[in-house]
Amino acid sequence: MTANESLRLSLQVKDLLHTDLSGAFLSHLPLERLEIHARTANPHGRDRVFTPSNTILTMLLSATQEDKSQQNAVNMFKSALELRRQSAVLAESELLQAARLKASSSPRKPGRPGKYQSRLPKSYCSELSDSTAAYSKSRKKLDASLFRMVYEHSADFGSLDRESWHGMKTYITDGTYLQLQDTPDIKSRYASGQGSSYPQGLLQAFVRQGSGQISQYCLGSRQQSELELVVPMIKNLEKGSLLLADDLYSTYYHFCLVRSRGSHIIVPGKRARKCEAVRQLGEGDQIVEIPRTKCPDYVGEEEWASLPDSMRMRRIEYAYPTKNGMEQAVLYTTITDEKIKASEIIAKYAMRWDIEISIREIKTIMDISVLRSKSAEMLGKELSMALAAYNLVRKLIAESADKIGFPPQGDIFQKCGPFGRGLLLDKRGRVFFKWSPGRLGRADEADWKAEGRGQERKAKALPKENKAGQIQKI
Repeated sequence: MTANESLRLSLQVKDLLHTDLSGAFLSHLPLERLEIHARTANPHGRDRVFTPSNTILTMLLSATQEDKSQQNAVNMFKSALELRRQSAVLAESELLQAARLKASSSPRKPGRPGKYQSRLPKSYCSELSDSTAAYSKSRKKLDASLFRMVYEHSADFGSLDRESWHGMKTYITDGTYLQLQDTPDIKSRYASGQGSSYPQGLLQAFVRQGSGQISQYCLGSRQQSELELVVPMIKNLEKGSLLLADDLYSTYYHFCLVRSRGSHIIVPGKRARKCEAVRQLGEGDQIVEIPRTKCPDYVGEEEWASLPDSMRMRRIEYAYPTKNGMEQAVLYTTITDEKIKASEIIAKYAMRWDIEISIREIKTIMDISVLRSKSAEMLGKELSMALAAYNLVRKLIAESADKIGFPPQGDIFQKCGPFGRGLLLDKRGRVFFKWSPGRLGRADEADWKAEGRGQERKAKALPKENKAGQIQKI
């Protein structure tokens, strides 16, 4: 068998293995860029089983599983590889046998006789070990930039990310704590500082409202503030965006930072703030002048000195119902366009429950409340793959909604539900749907007889009455 045939079989195994490991993610992964990176980083390397693309695909697949251990990841990879390996070995043996038969039936040519040996890589000719050593070593060898590239590719939704509010893409930001492993390397970078034996990390993220993908994230220690971690993320914010945050982010510096990016922010004002009314736009709606405050610890003196002495913002007062009656609330926003009504801004921020649960919900769904890596470098790789897997699932959801004949915001239940069917009433005025899968009443007695059901089963299904004529529970 020629070397070209063995190369064809090897490439076929790789392609099929990628399909098995990535599943529905296959069309959304930059596999070509991964292969180019692998050849560039190690042009004379051996054809190993755990290639960079195989390693990353296995980590993505493991991130979607309940069991995130390395052993389970190796088991999943082994089951996929074994199926493809056996088919490649069988195909090669058939080619070798055909070559032998052809050689034996034709006159012998001068020179050395053909050996008809396998040319497949050794990794494809023997069964993969159950040991996690090779997989663990491959994960450590890969550069962190490769994982970041996969994550950034997953965060780009392209044409699927088109929902906007007054032409602005809306992002939600918040932070949440993650439990980390108690190792010297992690402790040196993510010390909790509260006497706790286990270090903690602070995950800060920008979540796109609508499509739900995590557009940006960073991991800091518990010693750092959300206000500090969010600064580089705001500087990378797309121009003309809208940021929703809680009252912690109601600071003069962040107002200036968001506005310098040509974007806007809406935050509640739960604390008293000095401001001077400039113009009244409506009831409870006015333009105010906010003076510069003290310089935060995380801002340099030069940058702080470059900020204006004051800035104009919009202050909106409104009332909302609670258990104890109506309560007053205040919103501050950099949106001073009078064409956007105050009621629209209030309604936009009324979905503030998203801010409180979105990143925490992602943490729970992807089961990253406790990260398992024991080094700071692997910590970043593990988190990148978990968030990339979440984005890829979100992208599949956005694609499926995009192909349906109606948007997910539409009246899906009214369009799909059987609300036009007739009702059945019994003698006591109780309402039954004929198609209901629940407990049946007297109105369906005729249907039971028509279907040939036994009297005993019918008696069990019908409600019983006591002497007082009341319905008893069955």
